[in-house]
Amino acid sequence: MSQQSNYKFFQGEAWACFFLRMWIGMRLMFAGLTKFYVKNEEGGWTFDPENAKYVMSNITSTMETNTAIPKFMLDQYSTVLPWALLVVGASVMFGFFTRISLFLAGALVLSLSFGLMLLPDDTAAVERGVEIIVVGLALMTVKHNVGAVDNLIGLAFSKDEEEEA
Repeated sequence: MSQQSNYKFFQGEAWACFFLRMWIGMRLMFAGLTKFYVKNEEGGWTFDPENAKYVMSNITSTMETNTAIPKFMLDQYSTVLPWALLVVGASVMFGFFTRISLFLAGALVLSLSFGLMLLPDDTAAVERGVEIIVVGLALMTVKHNVGAVDNLIGLAFSKDEEEEA
């Protein structure tokens, strides 16, 4: 590991990006997981894609009743949303294509904000606004990213500075 790599590892911006990335990833991934998990007879939890349909149907009916968004759009959104939360959340947390993943995370949160503003659910919309700020901060610090799969791939295929000289 070069001195520059060591220095980057100890920078505050690097850890800021790491902690922001972890928070965003966990927030999205767990929001997605809660749509799928259902308690079974033994008291444990089971991953059930049908439960996501049930959970999302409740949300869709509220949106259909209180907004002008057409049902066919709500149905498509409710089918994609739980999977998108799960995949994008995991991608952000592990640092797969970090910039793209953070951009998609921001787009997901913004799409949720749109629906909440139409209801209007001001408190939840403001909470999503705070999440947008957190995603923005993560995007601003992403050039200092540490602890991501992106970095491992980059380290595996990059040359040392000494080799280039």
